[in-house]
Amino acid sequence: MNHLPQILNFLISILPALIVFGVLIIVHEWGHFIACRLSKVRVEKFSIGFGPELFHWQSKETRFSLSILPLGGFVSPAGEEASKVGPEGPKPGDFLAASTLSRIFIIASGVLMNYVLAFVVFWCVLMIGQPVPGTVVGGFVKGYSAENSFLRVNDKILKVNDQSVTTFKDILDQLNNAQTEMIKLNVERPQTNGTPEFLIIQIKPKVETVTDVFGKKGQLKRMGIMPDGKAVVYERYEPFPALKKAWELEVFHTVLTHKAIFYLITGQLSTKNLMGPLGIIQISGQAAKAGIVTLLQLLAILSISLAVINLLPFPALDGGHLIFLLIELVTGKRISPVVQEKITTVGFFLLMALMVFVIYNDLDNMRVIDGIKNAYQFVVGEIGKFYALVQNTHS
Repeated sequence: MNHLPQILNFLISILPALIVFGVLIIVHEWGHFIACRLSKVRVEKFSIGFGPELFHWQSKETRFSLSILPLGGFVSPAGEEASKVGPEGPKPGDFLAASTLSRIFIIASGVLMNYVLAFVVFWCVLMIGQPVPGTVVGGFVKGYSAENSFLRVNDKILKVNDQSVTTFKDILDQLNNAQTEMIKLNVERPQTNGTPEFLIIQIKPKVETVTDVFGKKGQLKRMGIMPDGKAVVYERYEPFPALKKAWELEVFHTVLTHKAIFYLITGQLSTKNLMGPLGIIQISGQAAKAGIVTLLQLLAILSISLAVINLLPFPALDGGHLIFLLIELVTGKRISPVVQEKITTVGFFLLMALMVFVIYNDLDNMRVIDGIKNAYQFVVGEIGKFYALVQNTHS
């Protein structure tokens, strides 16, 4: 049986995720690397991935490598660990010999580069243009007012309460901002003779209580209109307006990620919403099918998420290292490198435990765990039947 097509399809499906992971890791670690160079700290190794090396290149002072597990990367400055520093102490070019501010700069630069990457990608996407649903009616949701109104499929909504709209999101925004009970729609209806008919239609929306992803309740107005999936428009911005919008998106997704982490910690958001590498592979494949712009948007959002998570004050993360350095900066006393290493090692193992959990979570969300359970129950059942048959044969 020829499995080559299935193997090729699998490789094609994970290719977008490998590109996304690769860009995120390279940019983050490159930030640390450049900061080391600017601070005159030697870098012994720059690795993309963990585990055995696939290949490497040795420069004058740095070993650049690509390893088999693309789940992260690291930059290893010279003299970073106390155990690697001789009895004479750190020497020029060692990480521990650099000033406190230089070490803060080195640690923070990875996160900074992730924010820069997200901003640049958002800016480019906004100038290229992103496809969004337009204002052409594609259908109606049963049980809502639009279904029994004078609206028809293929009608194009031009205004909502005298406010011009060009995207379906504009319609939703105007609908929920409306202060009136009845909604006035200016509509363009295509005709067979080629001359469109312009109509004014009044609709009373239904007000519903909804729950967002964080479990918070709010009210939304709904008319029950579905957009025409083929009638998309491209939202494009000129360079300077795009800069402002890119900054707004950066702030929005940063706040959103902090909210999600807070709600997870406080139990207001289920851990089922945690996504690991397998989940990212899945959504990267879906984003790639939707187009390069959608994949770029995902890259920017994941870059912000990586930055926020890395800044958490947790041992083994950049935020944990920054806490040690900030204490040193304020008190003027360095926390023992040996103590730092021990705390960081504990943090690393806790992170690995979290990684195992999120991978399990990914498998569960993808229904793989159910499949394994069903297969296990089937095998156990068949073994039970076999033993029952053997016992009946011998009795």
